[in-house]
Amino acid sequence: MNLITDSTSIVPEGPFPITPKVFHHPEKVLFNTRPYNMDLFVDFDEKEIESVSVFIKTDAMESYIEFPLNTFRARYRHPFNPLLTPAKTIEYFFVVILKDESIYAAPLDKNGYIIIVKRTLENSAEYFKRKLIQRR
Repeated sequence: MNLITDSTSIVPEGPFPITPKVFHHPEKVLFNTRPYNMDLFVDFDEKEIESVSVFIKTDAMESYIEFPLNTFRARYRHPFNPLLTPAKTIEYFFVVILKDESIYAAPLDKNGYIIIVKRTLENSAEYFKRKLIQRR
């Protein structure tokens, strides 16, 4: 199911059910030279799940792209490598569709609306220099 049909669509309309069964903890810092994994934890029986996807948009893209996810060690994972997909910024969110046609998303605000994760991909050397200066 394609929930985002064109570049004018930002996110699927909510609200979505708020549940601890769908959980994502975003990284605070992402580096432009290091691959990382976007992990989503889903606590539904595999037999109930129709699909799990992450929707990603970078500053180099006009619209979100849906990436279907597979399980990896009890989580759904999408590897992102900024060396293969160069970007200055990244935005993303997750959607889980069950076979009974119920839809869940992550991350959500307290009212059940999607909070798009937005991160600037940082140069690691500059980041750690800044952190060192802040400690002094």
